[in-house]
Amino acid sequence: MPFSRTRSRCGPIARFAAVLTLAIVASRGLAAQARAFVPPDAPIYGDIDRLSASGLIDTIVVGTRPYTEREIVRLLSEAKRNLDRRAGATEWAARVIAEGLRRYDRSTLGAIETVSVDVTFLDSPYRAIPADGNGSIDATVNPLASYQGGRQLVNGTTTTVETTADVSLGRHFAAAFQPRVAFGMPRSTPSDATLRVQSGSIVGSFGNLVVDVGRSYLGFSQSYPSGLLLSGNAPPLDMIRISTERPTALPWLFRVLGPMYGTLFVADLGTSYQTHPHAKLAGYHVSMLPHPNVELGAEVIDETGGNGAPAGTFTDRVVDLFPVFDLPLLEMLYRGYGNLRFSNKLAGGDARVRVPSFAGMEIYAEFAIDDADIRRLRSTLLEDGGIIGGVAWSCLIECGRTVARLEYHQTGIRYYTHTDFSSGVQQEGDLLGDPLGPRGLGGYATLDAEVGRFGRVRLSAAHEVRSGNLYRSAASDSTLSDFHFEQIAHRPGEHRTRLEMEWRTGRVDSRWSVKMGLGGELVTNADFVADRHRLNSIARVSTEWRP
Repeated sequence: MPFSRTRSRCGPIARFAAVLTLAIVASRGLAAQARAFVPPDAPIYGDIDRLSASGLIDTIVVGTRPYTEREIVRLLSEAKRNLDRRAGATEWAARVIAEGLRRYDRSTLGAIETVSVDVTFLDSPYRAIPADGNGSIDATVNPLASYQGGRQLVNGTTTTVETTADVSLGRHFAAAFQPRVAFGMPRSTPSDATLRVQSGSIVGSFGNLVVDVGRSYLGFSQSYPSGLLLSGNAPPLDMIRISTERPTALPWLFRVLGPMYGTLFVADLGTSYQTHPHAKLAGYHVSMLPHPNVELGAEVIDETGGNGAPAGTFTDRVVDLFPVFDLPLLEMLYRGYGNLRFSNKLAGGDARVRVPSFAGMEIYAEFAIDDADIRRLRSTLLEDGGIIGGVAWSCLIECGRTVARLEYHQTGIRYYTHTDFSSGVQQEGDLLGDPLGPRGLGGYATLDAEVGRFGRVRLSAAHEVRSGNLYRSAASDSTLSDFHFEQIAHRPGEHRTRLEMEWRTGRVDSRWSVKMGLGGELVTNADFVADRHRLNSIARVSTEWRP
């Protein structure tokens, strides 16, 4: 029985919820002033990742982002204290720590933080994701325009002006605001201009507890911007979020789990592209650090409610946030709740292992399941689920200066799609999770290198295959004991091979920086039509100024 349609008694659920609550509320008071969240695409995150891989940060959770400014200062300060761990060259680490602290260790919050201008030339059409007997999703595929944090790029020329500002509202509150103006000149439709609030929220800080209300970024991933449930492709969500600011050890026997971090949220998905307007997206991510070099996490997102959606009580929806596999014993225990279909849920886990002494190696993985049934475990994992696995080395030549990364992505037959919630797990046409979409395979390689005073250069290559086949679900009776997928149409797979380069000047604390990028993509069997080929391209230049 798929867990996204199962109701269950809340005895063990309540115990699990209690552990989650402890993870969120356990805190020691902090004297520092409240700080806003730093957007997850800020360059400081790359520096923190390299410091962590080098073995200089012990208490860090990678699986949930973004961090507050105060948490960034804590992480940089911890790395500074641990500089003597590495024999030999620590010049790079000392320099980036000092730059980061100058940028974020501030006594006051200013008004305008940054002003950026971006011009992007895109020659790459968007393609819809085809529906089949398992459901649909109202999102598009365009890899060269992915991972923009919900920033729309037209197939043509897009010019944007974006600013960020923050302000202190006292010891316990801070506010951040990020308006964006975009001028689009598409190739085949009239030009237009849009003004939107990219993000904007009020953050309340109470000891180690942070409450965020407004439009905010949120990512669940061991390799941001990648991610199966919430990735860097997702726009900021209109939500209420409650989280810990830093990992904290729990009392009593739970201390053996190590420092823990938790975040939970409820978001409104609005009306655009939504089958059920104002559907809610609720979810959480819990991470633990049983060892300084090991991170384990669990994650859930659940789309439910909205105008015209299947009915369910508040208790039903809370219970639905805690998946239970269809084990025979558990089925007997939870049978009283029956089988109710009122949500579209995905759940999974992630893990990361660091080996700083082996060229700063990190091995990480994330899996998520759309529908789970223990009776067909292989099908659940490979046909109903998604997988991201990767390995990275941050000390190939000298720690932090050259980083290499290899990743593999896989998504299942009906991943992200749904029948009742036929608009799918998306917002405004952007997939919240992996922009690979359903029925896809992808391999990725990235080399990120420092080029002295000229900044950093990143080279990336990718090959993706998206199946053109269409399927439906089938079973002989209501018990779903012989549940399986049947192919209802065969079409050639769409292959995309991509090369991209990005050059960024300036340091984290620079008042002015420039970023330039180029990318090309060969598409074979475009739109799942045999022998239809096309070449896509992107070129962009942007500059950021800190007043």
